[in-house]
Amino acid sequence: METQIQYIDIIKLAVSSMATLLGVFLSWFLKYKYGEYKQKKIDREISHSKLIQTILDQLLEEYNCQRAFILQRHNGGKYKTGKSMTKLSTSFESLEEGVSTEFKQYQNLPMSLYSNFVEDVVNHKAVYPVVDNIEDLITKAFFSQRGSKSAVVYPIRKGSEFIAIVGFEWTHKVEKLDNIFSKIEADVKSMGDTLSKLL
Repeated sequence: METQIQYIDIIKLAVSSMATLLGVFLSWFLKYKYGEYKQKKIDREISHSKLIQTILDQLLEEYNCQRAFILQRHNGGKYKTGKSMTKLSTSFESLEEGVSTEFKQYQNLPMSLYSNFVEDVVNHKAVYPVVDNIEDLITKAFFSQRGSKSAVVYPIRKGSEFIAIVGFEWTHKVEKLDNIFSKIEADVKSMGDTLSKLL
């Protein structure tokens, strides 16, 4: 009888020890799987965001423009018909000192409203030396409300998928704008490749 009690005590101790070890292992596993993994993901996103912002800041200075921005394409819910909405939102903006920030006003823009603008961007036709001469009223309003006199905008693609827009705006008359536009056009491929990997 006494040996049975000893065996039961040993079994209780073994089960208790195994449960403790299992608890420690599960705690470590969950912390590693979810806690550290999520932290690494957050750290990577922050690092990418800082790099994108640095790129925009450098391009702002290089192209001598007053505003550089990225509008990212995203899901915007569904219409009552069940059709998906696609929207654009400003995710990055770089400004020359004294120029107003516009990112708050340019969130959740329906692509259906800006279809002519997006079509120009996708087809590499969104080069606007004089904003006042833009024929499409919505596109013209987009830039004139931001105080822009000239603008150029290009698509960012991931593979063949259109994922974002990168744009540059000038709020005053620029000398040798054609030279700047030519430089931007020459830079577009590498710029798009770099940004598409970071977005």
